[in-house]
Amino acid sequence: MILYPVLLTLAAAQQTEVAAPAQAEHVAIQATDIDRSAAFYHEAFGLRIIPTPLKNRRWLDLGNGLALHILDGRVAPKPSNRNEHLALHVNDLATVTAWLDRHKLVWTDLAGTPSTMQNRFDGVRQIYVQDPDGYWLEIGDSRGVRTQ
Repeated sequence: MILYPVLLTLAAAQQTEVAAPAQAEHVAIQATDIDRSAAFYHEAFGLRIIPTPLKNRRWLDLGNGLALHILDGRVAPKPSNRNEHLALHVNDLATVTAWLDRHKLVWTDLAGTPSTMQNRFDGVRQIYVQDPDGYWLEIGDSRGVRTQ
């Protein structure tokens, strides 16, 4: 009976010594106009602006302890394709597409068909849109889950 508590103590000690897995902290992108980019992410997707003491940076809260850092210095649009993207989840995709439409910004499905939502394999509606510097974003909406 004495051996069992000793084994439990040793097992607990080993578990606390195991290093935690890496966790994402922030994603950084470079923009031609950091204020325009920060306004886009804040207004289109409701990301909260995080105060920063750095004048050439804008930080936004992506949730779950993850931040978007917008750095200055980009001189040309980012060449990329829809397969290279940042995925965001929103509460209501229709609100986002209405905002994009009001600002005359093109949004598409993965194939590039303008103003077309698609349903992901799990039923979540999604669109793709580029930010002011050409970074692709995949925007998903759980309200679009199909009931079968």
